[in-house]
Amino acid sequence: MLCKTLVYLSRLSDINAFFIFAFLLLEAFIVTKAQDSTLKNIATCSDGVKLFVELSNLLSGFDTVELWGTGMVEAYYDEVNLIIGEREMGKLLGAFTELGNSPQEREGKIEEKILNNDRYGPVARNIIRLWYLGAWQQLPREWRNTYGATSFDTDHIVSAKSYQESLVWIAGGAHPMGAKQQGFGAWAKKPEAETSSGAKP
Repeated sequence: MLCKTLVYLSRLSDINAFFIFAFLLLEAFIVTKAQDSTLKNIATCSDGVKLFVELSNLLSGFDTVELWGTGMVEAYYDEVNLIIGEREMGKLLGAFTELGNSPQEREGKIEEKILNNDRYGPVARNIIRLWYLGAWQQLPREWRNTYGATSFDTDHIVSAKSYQESLVWIAGGAHPMGAKQQGFGAWAKKPEAETSSGAKP
C-alpha cells in the first residue's frame, strides 16, 4: 500500500508536493509501527511490570501508554527491584492492589495508603523522581535500617536515556539539553498547551 501510494504521488507535476506528501506518509507509517510496538510490550509484560506501570500512572499523572512510550518502563522496574529487593517490591505492589480496582478508588486511597506510609512512601516518592528526573535518591537512613539496605541504593542518574526521557521535559513543554533537538527556530514558538495526559507546561 505504501509503495503504491508513492508511485501515485511520483506522477504529480509538482516535485516539491511529491516529496512533502511522501515525507508525511512515511512519518505516519513510522508512528503507527511505534504504536504497535508499544501495545505489544504492554500485552506481553509480566504481572509485576503491569502493576508497576499502573502505580506509576497514579504517581506521575501520565497515562500508561505515555509511560510505555518513553521506553523506560522495564528499566525502571528492574532498577527499583534491584535497589529495594524483590520482597519490598512485592510488598509495595501488593499494597497497591489493595487500593481497589477502579481508578477512582485508587486515586482516593493512594495518598493515605502509599505516600503517607512509612514503608511505601519513600519508595513511591523515588519512583516519581525516577519518572520525572531519571534519577534515584538514596532512601532515608531510617528506612534503610528498618527494611534493609543494598549497595545499589545511592544517589545516581539511571542512564543517559533516562535523562532524555524524563517526564519533566514533557510537563514543561521543553526538550532535554543536548538531545531531541526541536529544529531551527523552535525557540520562537510557544510550547504546546498540554500533553495528552493533561499536563500543562
